[in-house]
Amino acid sequence: MKKIIIFGGSGFIGKHLIKELGDGYEIVIPSRDPSKHKANMPENTSLIEFKPTGWKDLGPLFEEAGGIVNLAGEPVSGKWTERKKRDILFSRLNIDRIILKAFEVANHRIGFVIQGSGMGVYGFSRMNVEIDEESQLGRHGFLRRVGCEHEQALHPLEDKTRLVYIRTGLVLDGKEGALPLMVEAFKYKLGGTMGSGKQWISWIHIKDEVRAIRFLIENEKCRGPYNLTAPNAVRQKEFAKALGKALKSPAFMKTPSFLLRIMLGKRMANELLLKGLNIKPKRLTEQGFTFRFNKLEEALSDIYKTQVPEK
Repeated sequence: MKKIIIFGGSGFIGKHLIKELGDGYEIVIPSRDPSKHKANMPENTSLIEFKPTGWKDLGPLFEEAGGIVNLAGEPVSGKWTERKKRDILFSRLNIDRIILKAFEVANHRIGFVIQGSGMGVYGFSRMNVEIDEESQLGRHGFLRRVGCEHEQALHPLEDKTRLVYIRTGLVLDGKEGALPLMVEAFKYKLGGTMGSGKQWISWIHIKDEVRAIRFLIENEKCRGPYNLTAPNAVRQKEFAKALGKALKSPAFMKTPSFLLRIMLGKRMANELLLKGLNIKPKRLTEQGFTFRFNKLEEALSDIYKTQVPEK
């Protein structure tokens, strides 16, 4: 049974990934507070306590690991104060440093490292062209900086292991992530267009997200950057319409750009809500990965097939 270390394994995507991997893997999650998450973990998963400065304690663990998945980091949701932005960036870079240092003490070749990144690496200024892994990275933006520095931090491992960067889009799930926050507006009949509504939303169903990560874990030819987004991005106006239909709630409200910038700050409103790119999963599809949810309507139907969130 292959042992995999998952940083961030108790988080949103991490929990779904553990379920997707099933009993064929032994999962180890480094955690600052193992007791907090232990009760919710399956039998094939163990948690070990570690501190950000305690990379030496992970040495023996790395000696047994077949691979590493890094999904850790402060969520980008929440108002972007200067402290919040520092936490978003340095929470990622701290784990990167731990991986680099602990990697050095392992006595064998670790098979792979999957480094969680985001679509922010492409910036937000090319709304009229399709973006794939061969496209140039962005030049401006806070999320561009976070994503690029996060990927660059592990570049020294490229000649030591199979290194994969996953650039994830908006992950759709009915209970966690951004979608439940969007649903709140529809509960009060306030769902609809944000800004122009023309900005792209590059999304992916949580089931396809973790299936794609497993695909990258198990296919030794896969290395380098991969966009984890469904093949068919939609405009924000179309996203709101589809979500309203799935929730049986109108999507006629229009929230002007200036109001969102006042509420959230210019940078956060622009990067998270008012701008977006049409990102394609070119490398995934070329290498044989098949999405279960290609269209937004299919994804939302699956998420809300049992019940509509309570109003």
